[in-house]
Amino acid sequence: MEKAAEWKDYEGKEGNLFTYHKQSGYVGFIWAMVGVMVLETAGVSYLLYNWSPILHWIHLVLSLSVVVFMLVDLRAVTRHPILIKNNELTLKIGIRPGVTISLENIKELKNGSEYQESRKNKEVLDLSLFSFDDPTFEIVLEQQMVDKAMFGKTKPITRIFFSVDDKAAFSTMIKEMR
Repeated sequence: MEKAAEWKDYEGKEGNLFTYHKQSGYVGFIWAMVGVMVLETAGVSYLLYNWSPILHWIHLVLSLSVVVFMLVDLRAVTRHPILIKNNELTLKIGIRPGVTISLENIKELKNGSEYQESRKNKEVLDLSLFSFDDPTFEIVLEQQMVDKAMFGKTKPITRIFFSVDDKAAFSTMIKEMR
């Protein structure tokens, strides 16, 4: 229960929480997609209902599920910042699987400029909101970690790409705590 309160009002905390959604345009993108989905759902559902009521209901349920998924992810993104606490870095981006890294396991904190060449590598974990822009940081790990992805699949990771809104403060804090 303590963690829920900590996540909920992260704005006034002591500098160990970092947002990652404010400069990316993710909030505007999701609201635009929700608007498009609502209009598309209404129009296509009307057409489908005249043709096949069963298809209409299937389309309606699936479309509303996607809208709910996007809104839940948006809420999770805005409520769960990147956390540095107890000598650990927790990266949980929205409702996607996250990772907790010991600060001693961070070999190097680099600029995320090598993202485009490295993103297809199997030992890379991409925790950026969008794949359009290069993430702000790349963490090179000292020791390999195991990432538990969706559906129970695991893979070894040695590098992690992610974005942070306040780059200078994040970089300074990581360097001081290591």
